[in-house]
Amino acid sequence: MFRKQKNNTVSRRLYFYIFVPILITIFLSSAVTLYYALNAKQKELDRLISETASNIAALPATRELLLSGEPDPDYTKTLDLYEENISQLDTLVICNRDSIRLYHTVADRIGLSFVGGDEGPILEGADPYISIATGTLGLQRRAFHPVTDGEGRILGFVMASVLNSSLTSIRTNIILTFLLIFLVMVGIGCITAETFRYQLSTTLLGHNPEDFVNLYVERSEVLDALEEGIFAINTEGQVILMNQSAKKMLNLPADYRPEGTPLVTYYPETQLPNTVRTGIPEHNINFVINDKNIISSRIPIEREGQIIGAVSIFRNKTEVTKLAEELTGAKYMVDTLRAMNHEFMNKLHVILGSLEIGDVEQAKSYIINTSLVSGAAVSDIHHRVPSSTLAALLIGKLIRASELGITLTLQPDSCFYRKQHHLPSDCYITLVGNLLENAIYELNSQDYPVKQINLGIYSGEGHTTIICDDTGGGIPEDILEHIYDRTTTTKGEGHGHGFPLMKEITDRYHGTIHIETELGEGTSVEINLPI
Repeated sequence: MFRKQKNNTVSRRLYFYIFVPILITIFLSSAVTLYYALNAKQKELDRLISETASNIAALPATRELLLSGEPDPDYTKTLDLYEENISQLDTLVICNRDSIRLYHTVADRIGLSFVGGDEGPILEGADPYISIATGTLGLQRRAFHPVTDGEGRILGFVMASVLNSSLTSIRTNIILTFLLIFLVMVGIGCITAETFRYQLSTTLLGHNPEDFVNLYVERSEVLDALEEGIFAINTEGQVILMNQSAKKMLNLPADYRPEGTPLVTYYPETQLPNTVRTGIPEHNINFVINDKNIISSRIPIEREGQIIGAVSIFRNKTEVTKLAEELTGAKYMVDTLRAMNHEFMNKLHVILGSLEIGDVEQAKSYIINTSLVSGAAVSDIHHRVPSSTLAALLIGKLIRASELGITLTLQPDSCFYRKQHHLPSDCYITLVGNLLENAIYELNSQDYPVKQINLGIYSGEGHTTIICDDTGGGIPEDILEHIYDRTTTTKGEGHGHGFPLMKEITDRYHGTIHIETELGEGTSVEINLPI
């Protein structure tokens, strides 16, 4: 309910923000136009009465009328027709120098004195002018023009006027017309604002702007909470999205806004524009950003089948590797505990058998002289191989080998320190696990007089070396030639992946595998990997 009210509020506010500027624009334009329209009308009426007074004053009949000093009925009729043809003219008066009317629009006022008192200047020789005064018909706007004889002497004057009531009526009509136009334009403004709001809603897929604000804030908070770095670009290579983890990896301030700027500005080595061009996604790509080992996926962004950009999702490889090691270590620890449990049950069965036959002394001796795995051996593995995953693997293999009567020994000079290399821990798990598994399988496949496996792991300057020696029967030459083929195996169907896997890993990290074998004597495998 609250969200709906907020949405309605935003919609009304949006409508208000659109409509008010339109309303203000209409009002100001109407006011200015009305002002100029009224002024123009006023000037038009002033020009009308001035030209009328001037035209009448210039007529010879007007001069003859003033010289005679008596009203002329024929000329009066002519002036009445003239005045009737000028619809906006209310009063026309001709007076002599004594201000006696020789003609008036209202016939019964001919012969009477002029009323208003504003005729003095024109009789004294002033230029034609316009004044406002109250006459017999009411308040008027009057135009005066002198009538002269051939020698320039003033014989009288002509006055043409518009009543103030007529002016008010004209102004009222103009104002009402503009008011009607204003209301029509306001209506059009309302429709325009509503149409814009509707079109905006359609563009936003029917959502209100508040919905998009909430979505933007919520998604921004979610993206910023992720440990994975995320940035996206458009087809121009400009940043359209970058979360806080990405800013941190690129050494940008948390409050920096990179949107709209080219990604190469912050990360010149980026290959994300290639993803935009090719449209081919790439997953689990390894690269370096600001001396940080990164694992990333690049994915094109499509809309209606058109590529409009690309997004890169990446994470610090060190963290990913650490997580993988923890998961792998847990797996091998479970395998180790399972092997220990299996051997422990075997020991318990021996003790139970001794007790069943009543040989208590033998049971005591067996308990005293038996342990699952030498504590010294386990301690030595932990000391020389601090990596929990690899140590768990070695302990598990040690227990399994012990159950099968095989002596597995970690060379005393072995040393493997995780901090000295940057290769994933699962690489070493695969290599060591397959080496030991192959050796255990070989020694358990036949009754060899000596069943011994020696494993050495050495982390030196610039490389890691793994050496595994066994006292098995060696590898036949025909098998050795194809030992890296997945179809080559001595273990039967479903096997034969150990050496191919090890070869893939060493090739991937530019390492080498060296195998020395002699039939009836055993096999030695040496793996070198660069750090």
